[in-house]
Amino acid sequence: MYRRLINYSSKHFGLFKKLASIADRRLKPQIATVKITAAIICMQLSNLGSLNNLSQALAYGAYPSVSTIARVADSMELDGIRDIGLDIYKKARKSKMLSAYCGKWIGIIDGHEITTSSYLKCSHCKRRRLKTKDGAIKYQYYHQFTAFILTGGDFSFTLDIEPILPGEGEQTSAYRLLERVCRNYSKAFKLVIGDALYLNEKIFKLLESHHKYTIAVLKEERRQLFEEANSLSLLVEPKTYKQGRTYYRVWDHSISGCWDGYGKDVRVIVSEETTRKKVHSKDGKGWIDMVEVANWMWATNLSGPEDSSIDDLKNIVKVCHSRWHIENRCFKETVNTWNGDHIYRHGENAIIAFLLFLFIAVNIFNIFRKRNIKDKKIKTKVYLIDKINAGFHNLKRPLPPIPIPI
Repeated sequence: MYRRLINYSSKHFGLFKKLASIADRRLKPQIATVKITAAIICMQLSNLGSLNNLSQALAYGAYPSVSTIARVADSMELDGIRDIGLDIYKKARKSKMLSAYCGKWIGIIDGHEITTSSYLKCSHCKRRRLKTKDGAIKYQYYHQFTAFILTGGDFSFTLDIEPILPGEGEQTSAYRLLERVCRNYSKAFKLVIGDALYLNEKIFKLLESHHKYTIAVLKEERRQLFEEANSLSLLVEPKTYKQGRTYYRVWDHSISGCWDGYGKDVRVIVSEETTRKKVHSKDGKGWIDMVEVANWMWATNLSGPEDSSIDDLKNIVKVCHSRWHIENRCFKETVNTWNGDHIYRHGENAIIAFLLFLFIAVNIFNIFRKRNIKDKKIKTKVYLIDKINAGFHNLKRPLPPIPIPI
């Protein structure tokens, strides 16, 4: 299965030929950069999870040493890796390997934290102060990044990531990321969704300048807009519908003059969601009925019909909830399935380089699984990954399709 994935990557995306375009800052390299990038992408595609596992493979003698791989990753040009991700996206979109979600091409942005430690640190680590149970003060060091994904019906496609540097917040990093994504992937999406942190006039105006719409979670911190939406909801009857076990009461408001920084009318979607379910009783001898109520608000500059129909509201609420795809399909999946929280080398450049390679590998894997796997015995991603991993460990020499120059 590993050979099959490698051949698929070469045939449809020209992956290993593109790796030759990546450079690093070494002045007189004794080992070609393409050998190192090929070793990294093979390690990520086979989900080895660490450089130590790569060093124990039968074919390891064909690859550079783990110390060389780690050291070169510290000086690797990140834009070159991003260009490969862009080429893979263009090929996937042109070949209709990607699908829209609810009829819309949607981008989702959020921040994520990795490599939390009380003693390992570098010059680019962020630091927070913690108090232990006995009252002592200690510091915790960590790295963060913002990610931007393109969500779809079957899987999500990660477009790019940007580190959150020491002394700056998620919004600053997200602004840089959005500028680059809008420039590189100008036609990839029309709508961007984020949490309450992205209900920011600068981000709305940036995306608007690139002809993109924005949806952000509305919370009480944005008091004037929040209270106006609540007041209008008391005056207007909601539209109701049921999906599965959940009952929805949805309001769609157009509000003006309540967001001074933005200075334009915004649309606020209010959704009250009631779910009835049965849970075990406390004594464990029976079942009891339980009702869960969730209240959501979203603010958007996405235009809507004067009188939204039930189908329109169902679609927009589903689109708003797709913000969770970046948590479930990107962060949780890469951590739980692809060892995305492992630090191959503790350095700012190396951390981002390995993550970019990982997301390239995951993007190709998801397309490969959806379009190329017809065996009904392969029902889960984990089972397929295990087969690919086993195939890698059975190799005694590099595969011919990998063009590594001497």
